[in-house]
Amino acid sequence: MKKKLNLVFAAMVLALLSAFMAVEGAEAFCVYNRTDKVVRVEQVSGHKAGYGFSNKISPDDNKCCNWQTSDCNKEGNKDSRVSFDVFTEQREAYKADERICADFWIEAGGWMTVVKKHDDRGDYYTCERHK
Repeated sequence: MKKKLNLVFAAMVLALLSAFMAVEGAEAFCVYNRTDKVVRVEQVSGHKAGYGFSNKISPDDNKCCNWQTSDCNKEGNKDSRVSFDVFTEQREAYKADERICADFWIEAGGWMTVVKKHDDRGDYYTCERHK
């Protein structure tokens, strides 16, 4: 009985390791929101017409699209450029969303982080490109 239990346990560990390796192997471009506001991200180039990446992302959250998905990466290459407009969502209905990054490109196998920074002029939001 103990031998069967050990075999079952070993099979479960092997299955979990296989699942973990599959997730690690998945590659996607992602947009990370490291701000205190909801951001809206709209893909403006590198996508299939009528499709593309379009998401609202809450603070400290992210959204991704696999670089092999033609809806988000029509060229299908990991180093293809995909571009986005990024907006901070305004709470007041009479205010338009504020664009903080225009036509901001990343490689389809990379990622972007939307961040809040501070300098002499005060707080501002910007995008950072990563590979």
